[in-house]
Order: sequence, then structure tokens, then C-alpha cells
Amino acid sequence: MPRKRQNLAIAEPSRPRATGRGRPPSIDSERLLAVARDVFLERGIRATTLEVAERAGVSEGVLFHRFKSKEGLFSAAMDFDGERFPHAILEAIESLDGLDVREAIVRVATRLLEVGRVALPILMLSWSNPQPCSGPIFDKKRHKFREVLKALAAYFERQMELGKLRRMDTELLARTLLGAVHHFAMTRILLEEGDGSLMPDGMFVRGLADLMLNGSVETHAVPPRHRRFAAR
Repeated sequence: MPRKRQNLAIAEPSRPRATGRGRPPSIDSERLLAVARDVFLERGIRATTLEVAERAGVSEGVLFHRFKSKEGLFSAAMDFDGERFPHAILEAIESLDGLDVREAIVRVATRLLEVGRVALPILMLSWSNPQPCSGPIFDKKRHKFREVLKALAAYFERQMELGKLRRMDTELLARTLLGAVHHFAMTRILLEEGDGSLMPDGMFVRGLADLMLNGSVETHAVPPRHRRFAAR
């Protein structure tokens, strides 16, 4: 008997779809999203709706009936809220005052990576659907980016006023941090797990902080020795 019930449960979603206003698929949304979340965490953006459907034991039609697109399924499975993530970054930036500058850069870079783990695949999926980069939605996204950029630049400005950083272009510093984290996050998405090109997150954010604070030029270099003593 158990085997028979299992077969029926798997076979049921493959029935021909009813036309018109038929009864919606009888599958628990939370279970479906839990399966999708597992697949996306394992496979990342490479995961397909077919893989999710097969893991859940349903047809792709059931997925598209509920979520309309892979982007919609990913957003729901990863609990993506386009409004929440910019606020999370801004809150992280607001909490930096009082910290050592290196610790502050590490903290905000780490938060950006956490956000990027979910947000970047959503952006990549949306970019795959041809649409003009204009209109209210894109204007809102650009506004949020400028808000984050401005907040980060303001933080660096305060550190310069306190004498903790040398005077330089604060927007350039902010863009350097955001750009480096974005590149690293994109690389992490595109490369396979176990690829030798991947660097651990912690190593990256600490190295980025050191690079931004110390640069790559040796400022306390020992003057070159006279050639006469070079061989000694």
C-alpha cells in the first residue's frame, strides 16, 4: 500500500491541465519553496525550474502556475524583498561610527556579500529578460544605489574629519568598496564550488580592508643600498 500511495502522489501532477478556472494544484507552497530553496542553495543561479520540479515531485506547470517565472520562484524561495535589502545595507553603514575603520570596512563588506548572495542572482535573472532600463522600477533601483553610495561616502568623510583617513575623494573610496565586493560576489556566483579561483569570504573582506587602508606601495621602504654593498 505505501508504494501505491507514493506512485499516485508523483503521478498526480502530470495529469493534463484543466482549461478555464479549474481547481489550483493541491501542493503545499511551503514544501515547494523549501525544496526550491535547497536546490538554489546547492546549484545557485544554474538551477533550473525542471530540477526544482523533479526534486519536489511535481511538473514544471505547477511551478509556473504559482510563481510565473524562475525569477519569481527564486525570489519567493530565498525570501527576497527588494525593499528590505537596501535598508539592511544602510543600517549596516549607520552602525559603523565608533568602530575602528578597518573593522568597519570588514563589517560593511561582509554585509554586502550577504545581501549579494541573494540579490545578485535576482538581478541576473531579471537582466536575462529583455526590457528597457527605464521606468519607475529602474528609477527606484538607481535611487537606492545612490542612497547607499552617498551614505558610504559620508561615513568616509566623517573618518577624514576625525583624522583617521587621509583626505581624498570619498565617492571614489565608496565606489571602490562597492565595486570590489560586487566583482567578488559575481565571481562567486559564476564559478563552480571547489574552484581554486574562489577565495574565502573572510580572506577577501580582510584583504580588501587592508588594501584600501594601506594601498600597495611600501611607504616605509628602506632606501636602496649602495651597489658596492649589494653583494654582501
